[in-house]
Amino acid sequence: MTLVALLFWGGAVSCQSKPETAAPAVQSEGVVNADVNVAAFAALIDTAETGLLLDVRTDREFAMGHIRGAAQIDFYRDDFQAELAKLDPNVPVYVYCRSGNRSGQAAKMMKSMGFKTVYNLEGGMGAWARKQPIEK
Repeated sequence: MTLVALLFWGGAVSCQSKPETAAPAVQSEGVVNADVNVAAFAALIDTAETGLLLDVRTDREFAMGHIRGAAQIDFYRDDFQAELAKLDPNVPVYVYCRSGNRSGQAAKMMKSMGFKTVYNLEGGMGAWARKQPIEK
C-alpha cells in the first residue's frame, strides 16, 4: 500500500517501553533519532505542528487497530525503502509497529537516508493500547 498522506492528527503513538523519563536524543546538530515511551510519544504528536505518523505494520495488523491519523507502509514490502524515499526527510516522522522492533529498524533506516527527526514508539501498539485509544 502506498503512503496515503503526510497528515497530522489528533491521535498519539507508541512502540516499546523504556522508563517513563525517556527523552529524545540529539545525535548531531539538528538531527533527532529517538526511542520514546507512550507518554512522550503521545505528547510529541499532540503538540507537533507538522509531521507524519507512520505505522509500519502489515495491512492486516493496521486494520485490527491503529493510532488515529496514521499512514501505513508495510515494513515487509519489497519496496519499503523506496516508499520511504518518497517522504520529505525534513518533516518529523513518528513511527510505530506492533512491538517496536520493525519501527526501530525503520527509524535507523530513515536516519541513514537523511531524515532529520524520527521518533520510534517503544513497545509499539502493545504499549500504546494499554494507555491510549486506538482506531479501527
